[in-house]
Amino acid sequence: MGFLWFGKKEKSKPAPDGLVHFGGYCRGFEPVDAIIRMYKEDYPIQEMVNAFLASEVHGYNRERIKNLLKIYKNLMKRGEVCRARDVELAEPDVRPVDGAYEPAMVSLPSYCSEFGVVEAIVRCYKEDISVDRTLGFIREAGIRSYTTARIKKLIKIYLDLQKKGERFNYTDIELLEGPVGSAKSTAKSSSSASTKKSRTSVAEADEDDLPEIDFDEPLPEYVDDSVKMNRDEKKLIADALPIFSTLNAHVMIVAKGLSPALLVTGPGGIGKSFSVEKILSHFGKKNKNFVIMKGKCTPSMMFEFLFKNYDKICVFDDCDSVLSDKEGIAVLKGALDSGRSREITWNTKRPDMVDTFDCETRKEVLARLKEWSKAHKGKAGVPNHFQFEGSVIFVSNMTRKELASKDSALLTRCDLVDIKVTRDEVLTRIRYLLPEIKIYDTNGKNISKSGLKKEVFRWISSPTFLNDRRMHNKPIDFRVFIKAYKARFANISNWKQMAFSN
Repeated sequence: MGFLWFGKKEKSKPAPDGLVHFGGYCRGFEPVDAIIRMYKEDYPIQEMVNAFLASEVHGYNRERIKNLLKIYKNLMKRGEVCRARDVELAEPDVRPVDGAYEPAMVSLPSYCSEFGVVEAIVRCYKEDISVDRTLGFIREAGIRSYTTARIKKLIKIYLDLQKKGERFNYTDIELLEGPVGSAKSTAKSSSSASTKKSRTSVAEADEDDLPEIDFDEPLPEYVDDSVKMNRDEKKLIADALPIFSTLNAHVMIVAKGLSPALLVTGPGGIGKSFSVEKILSHFGKKNKNFVIMKGKCTPSMMFEFLFKNYDKICVFDDCDSVLSDKEGIAVLKGALDSGRSREITWNTKRPDMVDTFDCETRKEVLARLKEWSKAHKGKAGVPNHFQFEGSVIFVSNMTRKELASKDSALLTRCDLVDIKVTRDEVLTRIRYLLPEIKIYDTNGKNISKSGLKKEVFRWISSPTFLNDRRMHNKPIDFRVFIKAYKARFANISNWKQMAFSN
């Protein structure tokens, strides 16, 4: 029951932990359903907010809960059969926020893999499954062209047909849907209609081939919400593909000083280096906390690089050439060793090589090099042995099998992430990282423009481009996207044809 309060109105305050128990509503039911159930139990609105926060469900503040309850009460006054989903459908569009959760009482339906998408949406509605979770099921089935706004629109069409008492099938719902696209893109296109009429867009010729993509709707994050973790770090780990989410987590472990070595294998141009540098930059500064060597590398270059940066995270990116030499493999094996103490040795006859095998500390090694330099007229010497105290991340374009053929011990000395992706998965990842992709000209100036990036992505992901004979057996990667973008940025009229030459 409710209570009457006479006198000065008191502002609602968060309830102290442990004083209010909510019967598991926020963990057992979906948000709108939980709100209605708590309302029926006469819980104050602030306590509803507290219940969501305690259950780590975000996006339901005081105002939103009040609006949802008003919708529910209005539906009840009309004498309509009211369910939680009907309340959600009547709510104005709300921007998705972080904090999605899995209610304990709702299991994953197989609708989205057994039926057509519209039928799956209707079945989820009948089961009183929220729009956000319905979207999640569709995404898990590998379908990317549906948004929360589109799902709501389809359900409303279904309900209108039901009210009219018409006989219909699920194809009829799609026919009544009309043009597909996000509200944001529709508004943008209508506001710039006059501009578009005055000039012909290069992309219009292939409009029918372009996939419908809502670039403002994030892809699902493969992150365990039950683990208490810094929100920024959780976002860093999240990726469109689970294998890259795994890679991000491994790099984070190295960045936190918990793992001394990581080996990353997989084809070039899929964003391995991008992920590594992105994570390391979050935890430290380039050339201070971590250093990167790219391109051709000899065993001696690797050895000297490790000695100079003995206490940093050393990243070797696309340095596969070092594996063509047994000495290079030996140096890399020493650096990738997961043991507590890593001794790196360079056994070769060089005129500047200094014997430091008996030196136990870096101070002793430096003292020995200084003595040798004095005796050789200031010439710099190179130690043949030293203790490495940093970490190593070796990013290779070789496959796991190719590396094993070089030396199988490489794969057993450290953590390994072997990345294998399909063409569609690479496109999914490019689309997911589109806002973060930065493209530079030859002077280092950032020439990235959001609209152009979207236009180029739509072209390289269109059936016309992918099914062309010129793309037969050719990979799709970030390099293809960047080269096509630069041609489009330069306003080359046949930039789409140039994309085939990548």
